[in-house]
Amino acid sequence: MKKTWFQRAYYTFWCNLIRLWAKIWFRISYRHWERVPRTGAVILIANHQSFLDPPLIGIGLTRYCHFMARKTLFRGLFGWHLRNLNAFPISQDGNPIGGIKETLRLLKQGEAVVIFPEGSRSFDGKLQPFQGGILTVAKRAKVPIVPCAIRGAYEALPRGSKFPKPRKIIVTYGQPIPVEEIQKMSETELLEQLTQKVRNLFNSIELR
Repeated sequence: MKKTWFQRAYYTFWCNLIRLWAKIWFRISYRHWERVPRTGAVILIANHQSFLDPPLIGIGLTRYCHFMARKTLFRGLFGWHLRNLNAFPISQDGNPIGGIKETLRLLKQGEAVVIFPEGSRSFDGKLQPFQGGILTVAKRAKVPIVPCAIRGAYEALPRGSKFPKPRKIIVTYGQPIPVEEIQKMSETELLEQLTQKVRNLFNSIELR
């Protein structure tokens, strides 16, 4: 569905506002953002450290991004706000079909979708095992995948915290995995490669 002028303006306004705040509060920096295709469908996968991850990964790019968020957040004014920031609901009751369908629909329209294969925020800041749901989307969508990593967000806003602390945050984007390479791999091989690529990016980040 084509975005209205209001949706485009709303998204752009909040991206610029969050970008300014993140530069001041987190001294955020982005590495290799130019690796992400500027047009066309693409999946970005990343580790999940805190609630800060979706907006901070998205504002590092010059294109619209779409994000999954748990269904219970889409209530009232806050739910309206999330939808206008390109978030869409996904059930956490063990039935991810709705989220998968919406992801495939967006990718078919040539959009960029950010996915967190760990499924939930890390309890200690370290990478958790990736879930297999990403494989269903990746294989069916036939689009490139860009691994990403964010570090420092756990220190800034760990589970249980209500307000983010001024900690250094770095986001880095990896080389895209082409469709041809994805289709050649088995699901096990793809999961292992995605996990390793995100881990390598994560370990390459030094917070100073």
